Amino acid sequence: MRRGAILPGILAAAVFGCNAASTRSIDDGGTPPSSGSGGTHPTGSGGSTGAGNGGTSGGTGSGGVGVATDGPSCGVKTFGLTKVPPDLLIVQDRSGSMAMLPDGSNCSRRDATCTAMTKWPQITAAINQVVMQTEDTIRWGLKFFADDDLCGVNDGAAVPIADKNAAAIAAAIAGAMPLSSTPTRAGLVSAGAYLATLTDPNPKYVLLATDGLPNCGGQMGIFGSQGDDSAATIQAVTDIAAKGIPVFVVGIGSIPDAQTTLTAMAVAGGEAQTADPKYYPVANTADLVTVLGTIGGMIGSCSFGLGTVPPDPTNIAVTANGSKIPKDTTHTNGWDYGTGQTSIQLFGQTCEDAKAGKLMDVQAIFGCPGKIIP
Repeated sequence: MRRGAILPGILAAAVFGCNAASTRSIDDGGTPPSSGSGGTHPTGSGGSTGAGNGGTSGGTGSGGVGVATDGPSCGVKTFGLTKVPPDLLIVQDRSGSMAMLPDGSNCSRRDATCTAMTKWPQITAAINQVVMQTEDTIRWGLKFFADDDLCGVNDGAAVPIADKNAAAIAAAIAGAMPLSSTPTRAGLVSAGAYLATLTDPNPKYVLLATDGLPNCGGQMGIFGSQGDDSAATIQAVTDIAAKGIPVFVVGIGSIPDAQTTLTAMAVAGGEAQTADPKYYPVANTADLVTVLGTIGGMIGSCSFGLGTVPPDPTNIAVTANGSKIPKDTTHTNGWDYGTGQTSIQLFGQTCEDAKAGKLMDVQAIFGCPGKIIP
């Protein structure tokens, strides 16, 4: 596991500039002389070396703010970073088979006890429970597929990602029921397009929860387009992951005919389990609560917002406790950019050390273009 619960007390800062040793900053300067040769304070108004609106030497300066220009330094500014909660979009299957028991059998319509044990109430109860417990540390959103009784999928999300979304998600679930086909590909394509519209710096993830093979692949049946759509669905997961948005795959109930597809999607999403099955299998509320807790712990604590894209994204150093952390695009051990290069993510043992409280001072040092940080 790479990530866990958010730890208080970790101090993080970004240091801008080409010369990390410099601490010179903006200064309001003094009142300019009414006549004479002008002052020489490097940041004063009316001085001969300032970059403010002051007059030339011997003139009458108009005041203004000067900025030091001490040699090669382009100015250094330090500000605090904050850990950012992840954006996690649940892409939830509401196909008719979700009204079956986890073993694939049906209940009598009059057997309320049996109906309560079917997949839909079991899974949605777990979602409501975990979202309620974690809405302060994870920004949840919810998308159903399909949005009609066949293969239709709407743009956007049923519940857009936002802070404290437990009540909104519970209301959306209460207003839905399992009745559609399984347009998994269309649901994922729409989810990826929606996440791409978000401009916040938070790391983004998809949690796909489904109980069967993707259909709606083109072959027409009694309930509309019903052809197997596995290959295109695996490609849709691949495309989302290529945008820097990992996809967790949860398989609901006993679905032997879909295991190959679920495994391929889990691998393509970049968050496969080490052991088989590569996806996360669940059969009841307790299983999904455990899985959602595991996933929440994996994504929650090793992301730091930078606030902006670095001046030169190839020239940045990340340190902790005074030691440099290596950049690692394989995500084995080190750091890498989050989506849009406006956050950094720690991985591997570095992330584990952060979760354990061993890294108490995380900094990002931005170098200016052409001035390489040693």
